[in-house]
Amino acid sequence: MIVPMMKYAFLIYHKEYDDFLKRIGELGVVHIIEKEFEETDSLKNKKELINELNTTISLLKKRNPLLSEASVAADGMEVFRKAQELYAELESNSQKLQSLKKDINQLEPWGNFTAGDIDRLQEANLILRFFTCSKRRFDENWKSQYPIEVIDENTGNVFFVAVLEGQEVIEIDAEEVKLPSESLESLQKTYDELEKRNAVIEKELDMAASSLDLIEDIKKQVFGEIEYEKVVLSTAKEAEERLMLLEGWIPEEKAEALSSFCDEQNILYISDKPSEGENVPILLENNRFAKLFEPIGRLYSLPAYAELDLTAFFAPFYMIFFGFCLGDAGYGLFILAAITAYKIFKAKPEIKPLLTLGQFLGAATILMGMISGTVFGINLLDTGYTLTGESLQFLKESGVPDSLFSNLSSIIGQHFETRDEYFKALTGTIGADALQAYKSEFMRSSFSDYAILNKFRHLILDPQGMFYLSLIFGVIQILFGMAVKAANMIKQRGFVFSISTLSWMFLIIGLIAIQGGAMKGLLEKESVKLPTYIVLGIGLAGILFFNDPSTNIFVSFGKGLYDIYSMITGVFGDLLSYIRLFALGTSSAILGLVIDKIGLQFLGIPYAGPVLFIVFMLFGHTLVLFLSALGAFVHPLRLTFVEFYKNSGFSGGGKEYKPFTNKL
Repeated sequence: MIVPMMKYAFLIYHKEYDDFLKRIGELGVVHIIEKEFEETDSLKNKKELINELNTTISLLKKRNPLLSEASVAADGMEVFRKAQELYAELESNSQKLQSLKKDINQLEPWGNFTAGDIDRLQEANLILRFFTCSKRRFDENWKSQYPIEVIDENTGNVFFVAVLEGQEVIEIDAEEVKLPSESLESLQKTYDELEKRNAVIEKELDMAASSLDLIEDIKKQVFGEIEYEKVVLSTAKEAEERLMLLEGWIPEEKAEALSSFCDEQNILYISDKPSEGENVPILLENNRFAKLFEPIGRLYSLPAYAELDLTAFFAPFYMIFFGFCLGDAGYGLFILAAITAYKIFKAKPEIKPLLTLGQFLGAATILMGMISGTVFGINLLDTGYTLTGESLQFLKESGVPDSLFSNLSSIIGQHFETRDEYFKALTGTIGADALQAYKSEFMRSSFSDYAILNKFRHLILDPQGMFYLSLIFGVIQILFGMAVKAANMIKQRGFVFSISTLSWMFLIIGLIAIQGGAMKGLLEKESVKLPTYIVLGIGLAGILFFNDPSTNIFVSFGKGLYDIYSMITGVFGDLLSYIRLFALGTSSAILGLVIDKIGLQFLGIPYAGPVLFIVFMLFGHTLVLFLSALGAFVHPLRLTFVEFYKNSGFSGGGKEYKPFTNKL
């Protein structure tokens, strides 16, 4: 539900304005209407500081806090600036270390010498030139042709030096190397010193991390200053800047308290309800269950003020769709148990609502996994079928004709591994028509290899049943979305504007009821023509003549024709999207089954087999759970934000209610 808002305009004498803002901030209930303004240098600097604080806080959160006496009484801003300097130095040192490492690697094959050694040789008219090439390319004849000395051979390369007199020329197929001016010993010493300094920096940053709360307080303070300055810049100045005009929104339920406050403080104000088209901030108020799903709705957009809040409407669907896509009761049980344990023993209060949402999604996965009969990839439908004398007694009590019992004698006591084998045997004995008529009774009367399944296995849906169930969910949510759209139209524009949408609902439900009744034999095929024509006539009349009551009848008729075309193509496309619920649930079950089959093969390995089986099963099912949960999270989002929002006429674009407050 969207909380109703009231608009307030305050008129304050300029000398009392700062005090007024302080008191309004203490109340913390007024959402200030921001006007267009040019940012001041002060505001830009504060925003830049917030970005710097966010970066430093993010980095410090990754560290292991090291408490010291200095950190207890530290100044937050001082700690922040010091941490900034340390991170800058750490980054600079890291770059220097990379460069030094490169130079050290380059010098290592040549050994330790200094630039002075080379200079002294040059003074004696001896020039050193350094070369390297692969061992394959090195020609031993070079040693007799030129004054060459091999210094090192490693990793398939040869490093050698030529000692030349004056301008002597050397022509060889090798790469000449320009060496760093510093010695290997000097470079290594500098490298070690930088590493030691980095170790000290790391320790100092760990100590800074222990003062993270102080830096967070500085961030809140700066953020408050930004909000205050934005409020000041959004204030209109009247009467030669002697009067300050400030506008804002407040929840209707708190308006009386604000009015009393203004009267007590002798503040001049005007209050009124929102006008049509005003950009009113959105504050959602839902029951405990629907509130859990508000973060999901915010991923797309908040509703506009004139709309209905759809959170409570999509919440049950999203929960069921998540369970449908994940589709494994074992995975659902794991999710529920893991989240519950974390929530009880370790979770911070601020994330507990998200964990509660995860618990509901886990419970929905258990439910849908039981409906599809899948537990850690195991198909509960194919868990053995046996007809016994007790089964025959149950069939008689269930109304199965006596004429079928004589044919059943050939399979009494016979064990079938899968449901398909069982149904194939029944088809061969009593016929396909009889099996179709009494399929539920034969499922309930057969005994499973696991007695615990006998009570509910007949309720499990096969893949075809899950396919139809996904379509049924699609039809229900599409129709529900239309009902929400009609309610929105009634709320915003009046009943007459909802007639077109209600006509579509009447048409779809009417045709489904008539055709479904005929298919199930509840209605005779010859008798459905007249009801079909009546439903078509009433539905099309509402669609064509009330599509846009704000225009003349001819324009409305034209829009209605286009609506028919777009609706027919759109609904079929929407229904195809819901089939993905079945597809994702089936793929999850298949992947789990594959993991089970591969894992069982490890049990044939002597000694290590059981250990390998456990390791592989844990790894495999964790991987499948992660991949399947990702799809189970994303696809219901699509069904919500595309199919449901579209059919419910959701426009969104609402701006969140954020009251100006000093209590940060």
